[in-house]
Amino acid sequence: MRPNRTITKKQLAILTVLLIGVPIGYGLMLSFFTPRMPEPSLPALVRLESKWFGDSDESRRLLPCISIKNTTKSDWQNLSIGLNKQFYCDEPKGIKAGQVVSVPLEAFVARMGSVRFPVGNRDIKTVIVFSQIETGERAVAEYTMPAILPLPKKTETEAAEAENEDWVSAK
Repeated sequence: MRPNRTITKKQLAILTVLLIGVPIGYGLMLSFFTPRMPEPSLPALVRLESKWFGDSDESRRLLPCISIKNTTKSDWQNLSIGLNKQFYCDEPKGIKAGQVVSVPLEAFVARMGSVRFPVGNRDIKTVIVFSQIETGERAVAEYTMPAILPLPKKTETEAAEAENEDWVSAK
């Protein structure tokens, strides 16, 4: 009859270190030696403005909003917008080619979903726009907003002339 084979405490400790240390070592080696892939840039334009929202005359409200313009010839899906790297809003329908999407600032919520963007109390310094482009990749654009925003246009002529102005492009 063969005697039972056992391992010592030292052998068990070495085996445990190897079973845990080898996969962690491979992961660290991959993270240090794998080249970083650049994120595709999103050629969008951003503008802060006021727009009328609502279906009927009784429910219409003039709200501050952020407008994103798709300057490409392809549609974007799963649009996400971030304000000041703290407040976010999603537009799952995305933006059609050449179109503009406007989102009221009151729709932005902190990452955990408990705090809404304090409209009127906080300046917007940075805007980050994420979207899925036609290749399936997730593209990103980051914008630094000007410190002084342009005054609203009072007449329809001034508003029509400003339609192509006041857009902020990515840095």
